[in-house]
Amino acid sequence: MADLTDRALRSKWTGKDEWLSDGGSRGAGGLVAKLTQSSVTFYYQYFQGNRKRFLPIGPYDSKAERGKTLLQARDQAHAWSMLYRSGVTDLHGHLAERETERQGECRRKLEEARLKAEEAQLSSLSLLLEAYSGHLDRAGKQSAADVRRIFKLHVLEVEPRLAAQKASEIEVDEFVALLARLTSAGKGRTAAKLRSYLRAAYSLALKSKTDPDAPLAMRSFRITANPLASIGALSKYNRARSRTLNAEELRNFLERLQEAAPSPKRDAVMLCLVLGGQRPAQLLRARLVDLDLGGATLTLQDGKGARLQPRQHVLPLNEEAKAMLARLAERSSAFDADATDRSPLLFTNDGKRPLRLETVSVTVTEIVDTMMKARELRERFELRDLRRTCETMLAAMGVSSDVRAQLQSHGLGGVQSRHYDRHTYMDEKQEALQRWEQHLRALVSAG
Repeated sequence: MADLTDRALRSKWTGKDEWLSDGGSRGAGGLVAKLTQSSVTFYYQYFQGNRKRFLPIGPYDSKAERGKTLLQARDQAHAWSMLYRSGVTDLHGHLAERETERQGECRRKLEEARLKAEEAQLSSLSLLLEAYSGHLDRAGKQSAADVRRIFKLHVLEVEPRLAAQKASEIEVDEFVALLARLTSAGKGRTAAKLRSYLRAAYSLALKSKTDPDAPLAMRSFRITANPLASIGALSKYNRARSRTLNAEELRNFLERLQEAAPSPKRDAVMLCLVLGGQRPAQLLRARLVDLDLGGATLTLQDGKGARLQPRQHVLPLNEEAKAMLARLAERSSAFDADATDRSPLLFTNDGKRPLRLETVSVTVTEIVDTMMKARELRERFELRDLRRTCETMLAAMGVSSDVRAQLQSHGLGGVQSRHYDRHTYMDEKQEALQRWEQHLRALVSAG
């Protein structure tokens, strides 16, 4: 064989195949190259017993673009020579075994990655948030819709990569970045709510490990720590509202509301006021079965706070409230009875879904817009400010804080209320609502 050099490797084909050798010590094998009309290929040549064998290294390419340079081929041949001299005389078999092992390892890693991805998908953040939202729905929590909306808008849609991650493996830094995006955009209140909801979701999953009453689905996430626990509460963004309407503003609002076209949403706002400042979200979930026109009562389900079961909030009805609710009940009963397997909703447009809180809020906003143009307000207000206005005026009328709490169903989560005070306060609530009805009539007539 001729000597193996770059010049020799680039020489023209002579009309027959030719072998070039790089030499080498006996018993160590060596680098050779085969020159044909169409190619130049490197091999490592060695003996297996009396049999000469050639292990392919690859085509020659002086630029190392589509093959190996002479130097690269020598390096590979040297490595195989070391292996050969160590006692591995069947290099073909050895390398085939190594390749089989490599492919097996690749398959193992791919399978591990597939299982991990599958596990992450089954225990992802998005599923944790859905499980938590579903838990709130089943518990009748009025915050459920807001929780689901905030998760959708500020986690699932803006951070799909994070939502797809395994919930138990997400670090606190990633949640800090998620919340920082909102605070940087001037949405501090939303960031505070999102942080609170995320923390509650993880807390419920963590609690499920030791609490038999916790949702079974939460245990599958294998949460061992709450990454939101160390994130500050962002309390500076939780500014409590203080807007209340004065007597003149409330009178003007009532007149505008009475002038509006009759509809379930108008009646919902009016009933929130007439019934002493009820929570709109709770009122909107009322069903026909909750109304007792004969007994003149309406029972709302108060699921606020950490209650496992909603509190039965029974309200006595005055004549104006009874008239509105009787009209709503008649309308509700007219919907197809087969549309739902539950008692018909009182506040609905189609018999299937309750009015959305946002829809009712729009009614108030439209009236506020009109009042602002007519200079009938000191400043704007929202639907939720009506509840505060009612309680403020009831307090000014001399209605005690205990009766106001019973009338508006707030501050009743203590040990005394839960376990000892079994008084219904119906007489006190009825008296307060009668006085409140007279107060509203006096306001309107004074205009």
